[in-house]
Amino acid sequence: MASYILYTYQFAPIINDGANLFQPMPEVEQRMESKQTYLQEILLNANFKFNSKREGVFEHQLRYNSNGIIILKLANNKQLSLEENFKKKKHHYSPSCFVIIDNRQDVQHIAIEDDPTAFSTTDVVRNIMEYSLKKALKTYGLTISIKKEYQKTEFWQLLEQYPKGVSMVRFHFSYPNLPRVSESINALISNQSKITNSKSTTFELKSSDSEQLSLSNDNEELNGLVNASADSGNVITLKVKGLRRYVKTGETTKKIEIDDLEVQMQSDNLFQNRFEKIVELLNAAK
Repeated sequence: MASYILYTYQFAPIINDGANLFQPMPEVEQRMESKQTYLQEILLNANFKFNSKREGVFEHQLRYNSNGIIILKLANNKQLSLEENFKKKKHHYSPSCFVIIDNRQDVQHIAIEDDPTAFSTTDVVRNIMEYSLKKALKTYGLTISIKKEYQKTEFWQLLEQYPKGVSMVRFHFSYPNLPRVSESINALISNQSKITNSKSTTFELKSSDSEQLSLSNDNEELNGLVNASADSGNVITLKVKGLRRYVKTGETTKKIEIDDLEVQMQSDNLFQNRFEKIVELLNAAK
């Protein structure tokens, strides 16, 4: 049984980019409507390569593509020093992990296999993917952010840990383009982010120095902001009374458990049955 850590990806339009100065671009609305189609084209392009600024190209292999769900394996570049006949030699090897991209309409999830033998953390894979896709999407006048989701209960659990209270809560929101996120955000925040082309919008609640905020789980609007933050992987910053440092959410993770995917993909019938279960797990994570 392997653990897969969940991430959410969101798009934003690039406005007045010098690189595309002489290349006509579709209107922002049209680009955003086609965002997932563009991503699909990139991932299915045989010439597309994952890479990073420092370590060059990371080979990948497309293993499955159907109904908006793409499964691939991403290989790391590693080397091991072994001694043979009293001489040390470097041996290169490429351990890999599975990546499941749920590019169904308005879902936008990535599940990355947590396999330390391939990559030290899933965030390393996330960094490679974001860097590579940012470059590829620039041609379409778009950019992308990939963020790790966390548990919606984390914010409320933090409040319970600090009985002295909280004097400030700061929410950070990416450019809104996911219904499950934007529906939870106040319409004013969501609309102004789009109108002003804000890639990161901050909303802050702050009490006077002598008081503390009244933060209740019964507050539907506050709950919406908390849930939107967790679903999009945007951290919430808290100023706790009596503490000099800020406290932030984002320490927990959301994950799904999947049986050996490599073995299952050897048999079409077995994988088809198992794939339906994978879709169920992804649906439950929405």
